[in-house]
Amino acid sequence: MNKKVYVRTLVVLVLAAIATVGVVYGHLVERIIFAAGMDKTSMPSDFRVMDSKFHHHIVSKSSSAEALPKNLVDNVWPETFQSHGETLNVDSFLEDVRVTGMVVLKDGETVFENYWHGLSESERQFSFSVTKSMTSIMVGLAITDGLIDDVNDPVVKYLPHFKGSAWDKATIANTLEMSSGVDFHEDYSRSDTDMDRFQKGFALDKPIEPFMLELSAKSEPGISQGYNSMETQMAGMVVRSVIGERSLADYMHERLWQPLGAQDDASWVTDVTGVEVAIGGLSMSLRDLAKVGQLMLQRGSWNGQQILSESWVMESTTPVKPYQLPGRDNPLSEKPFGYGYLWWTPVDPDGREFYASGLHGQYLFVNEDKGVVIALYSANDKFLDSPDWWKEKYEDFFQTVARNI
Repeated sequence: MNKKVYVRTLVVLVLAAIATVGVVYGHLVERIIFAAGMDKTSMPSDFRVMDSKFHHHIVSKSSSAEALPKNLVDNVWPETFQSHGETLNVDSFLEDVRVTGMVVLKDGETVFENYWHGLSESERQFSFSVTKSMTSIMVGLAITDGLIDDVNDPVVKYLPHFKGSAWDKATIANTLEMSSGVDFHEDYSRSDTDMDRFQKGFALDKPIEPFMLELSAKSEPGISQGYNSMETQMAGMVVRSVIGERSLADYMHERLWQPLGAQDDASWVTDVTGVEVAIGGLSMSLRDLAKVGQLMLQRGSWNGQQILSESWVMESTTPVKPYQLPGRDNPLSEKPFGYGYLWWTPVDPDGREFYASGLHGQYLFVNEDKGVVIALYSANDKFLDSPDWWKEKYEDFFQTVARNI
């Protein structure tokens, strides 16, 4: 082979290798570039397309899509509200947290709906840990349907290959309370934690289940509450194990999106094997998320149909055990908020209130006594600096709105 032919052959082989790498790993490269490039400016638009950067399942909208009745009113909130001993201007607060959309319901009617930073009424946004509360609903639906016998069943009854692992003694209820005793360090401000290890592996298409099997136990279950996203993942995997060939996304469409008359497709991010990310993989439109809040406010009833059992709604949103109760001096919980089955309650509840909460300011807030639901998305780039401090600010704002309407 002469030199020119050799060089040409070498170039072709190199280009072929690059092309092969691009086909096989191109989506990983694109995903890493996307994550590395996210900043304050791009965050609102990035949250709208985040699901497209990962494997995901579509939760199809309802074939009987229907909007909630509208009765828009002025002055949904006062000019100011109190938080952490300060008087805050509402408009300044909403600008500071960079709200991308908000839907407020009163007695089942939309009284306020607006969008900012490019989000529209039919677009979905990544909801982060709001997905956890949606997973709690999925567990409740599976119990309602007789697919799960009892919330106090051990998880290994449904996932027997987890026998002998850190999850061996945990019940489904433990995973919903985050009281399984499984060791998982969750700190988003550091790069040497279990969560950081999980996120990096997930970004590189490593499946979730082997990671779950590798975790160790630090205490007996049912003793104390410690925030651990992997517990929600376990709860989601239990549901997935009992619904046959359906995915969680299929089940969510069939049992929730279809009867609610959801107007828009949602999406649920999965790992490379198709397992949904129960800890925070749902993207939904705000108007559909608000319907979920109204369903919970109505204790599982929708248009005369009991979609979700009332007993589950009450049990999942009412902290009872000592480690679930709200309080700044609760030695059995690492958070000042109350925690039911993957639903939060405020530090200082104003009547019967509960909410779902996700990173960077994603919320679904319900005040049953006042008939108020607030669905809010934001792109708060400062949230991770002090998550609990910000969460209390959002709580105070929601309570102010509920009292004002």
